Amino acid sequence: MPRAEILFWVLLGATSIAAAAALYGRYRVLPAFLTGPRICRLEAGGCAVLFRTRTAALLGVPNAALGLASSAILAAGRLAGADSGVLWIAATPAALMSLVLTFVLLRDRLECRICWVGNVANVLLWSVLAAETFRR
Repeated sequence: MPRAEILFWVLLGATSIAAAAALYGRYRVLPAFLTGPRICRLEAGGCAVLFRTRTAALLGVPNAALGLASSAILAAGRLAGADSGVLWIAATPAALMSLVLTFVLLRDRLECRICWVGNVANVLLWSVLAAETFRR
């Protein structure tokens, strides 16, 4: 298996796990080691408050749910043999959203480890797909 293929699946796994954890954190208490000590002291020792903020949803849909849907689409496309350019275009909204959310994390000095993993994995995944697309 080529390195780019392995990297694609590792990054897709990382972003999927981060999205699943964030979605769980929207409704339940997450342990502090997954999120960050300062933010986790905000409510019941967990970060549900962070995952319920105004920036944690787009048009009422949790960002984490959108992330899981995006991951499922990319996985299905890859398994179906879709062109990397099509996958790159499909990954663009998630990468753009991750850049916006990263700005919010930096601006508000939030330590959410789940958020950082998901955002970095999304942008790197987009970059891998861009490299595959333009290498041809």
